[in-house]
Amino acid sequence: MASTPAGTATASPFPTLILLREQDILANLRKAFAERYLPEQLFYWLPSSVQAWVDLCQSKEYKNASRALEVLNLAAPEIAQRSSDFGTLCGIGCGEGGKDRILLEAFSRRGHRLNFVAADFSQALLELAIDQARDSIVSATGVKLDVFSDSHLEQTSRLAHTNSPVLFTVLGNTLGAFDPQLFPARLRRVCDEQDRFLFDGEIFNETTLGGYDNPTNRRFAWGPLNGVGITEYDGRLEFSTEPIGNGLFAVTKHFLPTLPLQITVGSDQIEIPAGEKLRMSSSIKYRNDQTLLKMVEAGGFKVEGKWMSKDGNFVLGYARSS
Repeated sequence: MASTPAGTATASPFPTLILLREQDILANLRKAFAERYLPEQLFYWLPSSVQAWVDLCQSKEYKNASRALEVLNLAAPEIAQRSSDFGTLCGIGCGEGGKDRILLEAFSRRGHRLNFVAADFSQALLELAIDQARDSIVSATGVKLDVFSDSHLEQTSRLAHTNSPVLFTVLGNTLGAFDPQLFPARLRRVCDEQDRFLFDGEIFNETTLGGYDNPTNRRFAWGPLNGVGITEYDGRLEFSTEPIGNGLFAVTKHFLPTLPLQITVGSDQIEIPAGEKLRMSSSIKYRNDQTLLKMVEAGGFKVEGKWMSKDGNFVLGYARSS
């Protein structure tokens, strides 16, 4: 798919449930820079970040995305066959929608179109996700949410549930950003017994860092910094990896200013001294496939299916409520 500029209008409007207001996101951005930590969701809000994310998902350098698409293309026909009684696909953290689109097209090819509930932090990404899916679905609804809010997750689930089971998806190693040790239990609390959960994750190995410390991913990491006027002339981005326990590993990143900075966020001026580290959200990886599968089962699910990438470095799991 060709890169689509953020904000480009390509189709008719769709209903959107706004659980997270723009003024709240701006307040979170202001707080993040003041406290020197940029959480995951803020990398998908500013226009510079959205376009960088779309480009990253199409990059061959970004192995996370290419492996996720490989495994989904392998598994999608079987998933559509197993889930023939489902009425809705609910993509939580759907991003630009490329991964959910593969599944929705697999259902459509079987003559069974689904409703699509696209849930994400970013309005721009919701628009892209639904534009991609329109030809394969019955209807689409966007949910702009804070995925770390239990109330927002519950309201999203209520919207997705009609009279048929729901296939919930968290794809592209996104579960690692939501906290794989806590999110499955949070999702299970808003699932019905007939629902299913499709999730995936990247297996940590010696090549993992190279999949992130490359020019395309660096441009994505620069997105929120560029959005407030920070450039490569003001400091440097540094990436590293570290074990964090329970079979989990983190790809960490931070920005280190080499000169004093003053940035404007909304109406506030924030000063960042030279040498004071600005930490950014980590990307979580797994020691092996069983590490991820067991965390999902500990949250109240029973894994019914598993698919691996050809290189063995990415796993896709399909689970039911237990």
